[in-house]
Amino acid sequence: MPKPRKPPTRSRRTDTATGPGHATAREPLLLAHIRRRIARGYRPTSTWDTPVDYLAPGGFPSPRPGGGGIGLVMPTQVTRATPEEQREMFRDLLKRVGTACRAHPDVRLVLMIGMQWQTPEQRHEARRRLGALVEMAADGPEVVGLLLRGPLKVRTLNAAISVAERLGLDGIGWMDDDVRMEEECLARLVTAFREEGCRGAVGATKIPHSSGHLTSRILHRAKAVAAPATNYPHGCCILVATAVVAGGIPDRYVSDDGYVCFRLLDPGAPDPLHRLRLVPGARVHYQVAGPAGATRRRIRRLLLNHHIYLADWSYPTARYYFREILFLGMWPLARWDHSQGVRFACRKAAIKWLYFLWFGAIGAELYLRGLFGRPLREVAWSGYPTAGAPGRGTTPATAERDLHPTDERKPGP
Repeated sequence: MPKPRKPPTRSRRTDTATGPGHATAREPLLLAHIRRRIARGYRPTSTWDTPVDYLAPGGFPSPRPGGGGIGLVMPTQVTRATPEEQREMFRDLLKRVGTACRAHPDVRLVLMIGMQWQTPEQRHEARRRLGALVEMAADGPEVVGLLLRGPLKVRTLNAAISVAERLGLDGIGWMDDDVRMEEECLARLVTAFREEGCRGAVGATKIPHSSGHLTSRILHRAKAVAAPATNYPHGCCILVATAVVAGGIPDRYVSDDGYVCFRLLDPGAPDPLHRLRLVPGARVHYQVAGPAGATRRRIRRLLLNHHIYLADWSYPTARYYFREILFLGMWPLARWDHSQGVRFACRKAAIKWLYFLWFGAIGAELYLRGLFGRPLREVAWSGYPTAGAPGRGTTPATAERDLHPTDERKPGP
């Protein structure tokens, strides 16, 4: 697997922010100090480079003369669902890929599915399940199964990026196993990607749904007002130029869509998001949040990722992301959003300020860690226990039961 690129380094030359509606501004010395300490407050020791076993009927695909094409991967884990539910997920994906193939018969589409395991017992079951899924696509598009140790989605993505580079594909796309794409979703993403000259990134429009959890219902209502960081392609369903992620996502970063966003943001352009396009007609449905404990851990992970990117990238990029994406509407630190009236703007500002308090607490932790030389060593994986999507349900009990079909259960990981 190619060695991931090094994280970006900030320089004094990039500490001037320009852009639409922004006067030239130099980074304040205090803010520069805080960002440096926060960056030092996170020093990961893990690596995303891990051995991968490939399962491909008829042999591993070969590069074609002239290259071109698009790779698509769905990462999952053996503990995320039962075999029947994973077959249903993959069957839905095959239908969407089939629609894309019919809409773009001249485009090579290579489908990948990544199955992660964490114990020797899980590895055997993961191989069996992956083999069954790969066989389901025997009469469809080219398919490659990726079997690797988990956790963390980015490991599977880097394995898929490596395949895309080996085959000379123009783009690599991925979609989560807990979302439901509408029938034309992938086809419209491919259309948009080709219209952009196979450059930058395009993403599906996310349609949120609340689940039965109280946390989900509360956050669903809050997100309807605050809309935090939703105006660029998200990793639940995204298509990216292979050149953008060539070499893989660096070991320092856990958030895949955050990495793509910061790589492609252009704060000095008339439209800083011109390389990051949401496709209105490509719609994907997802459930907002889950159990309270898992949701709290997931929000902490999101906030850690925000801080890491904001500390690592140049001041103009970080400034734009903070003011126009993450905290838009949080007046006076960000622009007042009166697009839907004063009452809506006040509600949005209130929710943003509540979120900012949590954001500030996480930032203070990283700052103190950097100041006293006790850096955080990992951003822990914090996905929800099972792959439940709107219209498709899974419970932890059924997923665990299928891994241990007898009463003689072995200890988990």
